[in-house]
Amino acid sequence: MFTKISFPDCQRSQLSPKLSKTRVAQAQQLLGPRVVQRLLAFALYLLGAKRSAIGQALNIPTETVKSMIKTINRDGVSGLEDRRCAASRNLESQKPAPISCREEDNSLVIDFGIPGRELKIPRNDPLLLKAVIVSMANNRLLAKQEAAQALNVTSSYMSTLARRLHEEGAASLADKRQGQKHDYRVPAPVKGEIIQQFATDIVCHDQTSSDKISAELKERCGLELSPRTIRHHLSLLGLKPVKHSLPKLIKAVKKTSKVSSP
Repeated sequence: MFTKISFPDCQRSQLSPKLSKTRVAQAQQLLGPRVVQRLLAFALYLLGAKRSAIGQALNIPTETVKSMIKTINRDGVSGLEDRRCAASRNLESQKPAPISCREEDNSLVIDFGIPGRELKIPRNDPLLLKAVIVSMANNRLLAKQEAAQALNVTSSYMSTLARRLHEEGAASLADKRQGQKHDYRVPAPVKGEIIQQFATDIVCHDQTSSDKISAELKERCGLELSPRTIRHHLSLLGLKPVKHSLPKLIKAVKKTSKVSSP
């Protein structure tokens, strides 16, 4: 909402040439002479002065005054600069800081490049995360490549998400594999059986696989766990990376034990 501006009556205002000279000098040091000249010209223009009168008052050609006013009306504050000269210290055209993303406390933080203006989205709410990131990408606030990295997806899949959101709305971003995700939820005792079978296979056979563990658990415990679910939990428990190193470690320990025994 615009604030109503009271227009001063310059004829009744008590203007001090001495104060004016001091203030203009200070402004010139801060902003530069050309910027101050343009400020004064535009202020007089706003107060109703004719362009020819502005030129006479500031000792500049009328056509130059017209050009200044046209540029400021078109470009706003940046129009106060003289494009032929180096930019002033405080009116230098500044590009806004780019929006960036970073990981923090199992959340994605979107930094808008303004101090104190950040958006923190928890990773455990994937639909909210997708809706925000894809919306920003669709509105060109984030590059699609950066958006894809934030969502841990490929650029091609990012394009698919962008199209879905545009055509079908936020609900279309929900994971289509919710049924499969439900399979991943297993209680602690079942996780213990997975670990036990994994260890047994490594000790006895020097190798294992999610398909093998799935079949063995079904036969031994009557547990119906898909290989996908087992792979998921082996990864969460940090067991996948040790699948190949653990047999070597067991052999080394056995060899050491034999050497040290009397």
